[in-house]
Amino acid sequence: MDEQLVLAAVVNWNGWRDTLICAQSLRAMSGPPFHLLLCDNGSSDESYDHLCEWARQALSGAPETQLDFEGAGSVLAIESDPGAASIFRGVYVMRLPRNYGYAGAINRCISWGRERLDPDCFWLLNNDVWLEPAALKHLLAATTSASDIGLCGSVLLEWDDPHQIQAVGGLLRRVVATGSHLKQVPTGVPADQNVFFDIDYPVGASMLATRGYLQAVGLMDEDYFLYYEEVDWAERGRACGFRPAVALHSRLRHKEGASTGSVGGIRHKSLLSEYYGVVNRLRFTRKFSPRLVPVVWVSLFLVVLDRLVHHEWRRAGLVLRLMFLPRSVPRPGAPQPGAARLIT
Repeated sequence: MDEQLVLAAVVNWNGWRDTLICAQSLRAMSGPPFHLLLCDNGSSDESYDHLCEWARQALSGAPETQLDFEGAGSVLAIESDPGAASIFRGVYVMRLPRNYGYAGAINRCISWGRERLDPDCFWLLNNDVWLEPAALKHLLAATTSASDIGLCGSVLLEWDDPHQIQAVGGLLRRVVATGSHLKQVPTGVPADQNVFFDIDYPVGASMLATRGYLQAVGLMDEDYFLYYEEVDWAERGRACGFRPAVALHSRLRHKEGASTGSVGGIRHKSLLSEYYGVVNRLRFTRKFSPRLVPVVWVSLFLVVLDRLVHHEWRRAGLVLRLMFLPRSVPRPGAPQPGAARLIT
């Protein structure tokens, strides 16, 4: 496999502690060298300062430059010498003027990376992950194994129990536009097999997108803001002849739901997650299966019933208002990009 130029992008929103844990795991990658972009998505805390401090420490002594990029605020660039021993060819810290949502931030990372570095691949990561050292190597091996792989995910492990698989990939129930995680590698898949295709979309905590995929499919759809963006991306890629894949040997631990206040599963789901789960479920259906909109809309009554049975009055009321009076519901405060991608 020829060495490819890779830009890894991690989006942060008021979560610099998690982001730096993620960055430290990237620092321990076993190869090949790559560029790292830490994107602060309009944080209201001291995230940007902490990210810059870490970047300077990661490439201590390397020269730094302050760059401007239209639509992306400012970028601190610290680039190492070609012969340096660091795993990082360069570390960059982007400061966006406001929260653009996960897809909006990722799109700006990709656009800036294309202009500045023109990489072969973009590795798109949640900030609340810890990566195994060979995660990137196996992703690159997967994407170069077949010409129709343009978007490839990793296997996610539970944060507190890394022996337990959280998600191999996403499965979409198209009739009602809901998804679930494939929780284990199916029986019969050889242990030495790296590439796996039996998914509908890679889970967005770790995705490698190739230059060819971006040229053919385009950027993420920013209208989603939170949830469904990778499902949409995979659907558009499939229409262009690409197969979504997972690199089974690329693995990382993931704090599912931590950044949206939904830790602990569906019973602890935040109003923020509820809002975007309903809105984007309908948006996705209108875009790809408009004839199924009535089915999805009726199925939301089951969501309301579930919330009522569990005495979750505010969440039940929110879903009902989104069904009957959507314009009366203001969009919730900006969520943290990098949140779990589980569709409920």
